[in-house]
Amino acid sequence: MLSRGGFDAKASRRKLPGTEEAIDALVALVQDDPDKALVMRYIGQLVADGYAEWAMLDNGEIEVRFTSGETYLLAETTILRLA
Repeated sequence: MLSRGGFDAKASRRKLPGTEEAIDALVALVQDDPDKALVMRYIGQLVADGYAEWAMLDNGEIEVRFTSGETYLLAETTILRLA
């Protein structure tokens, strides 16, 4: 969703907190697209509720790992299921 480049499997990750401030900051990055902002807010709430963790990759993409085992990559124009 916030990509500055293509998918890079070796990109380093920076874990993001599930706080309201972190959610608001990510939503602000996509504020020009209300659909993306809504998706980020919903995923952020899942993180805040303990159902997932998210991390920002070096290229700006967001990786979301759910406690049930699924992993998704939130890229500029797509959401890709990795596992």
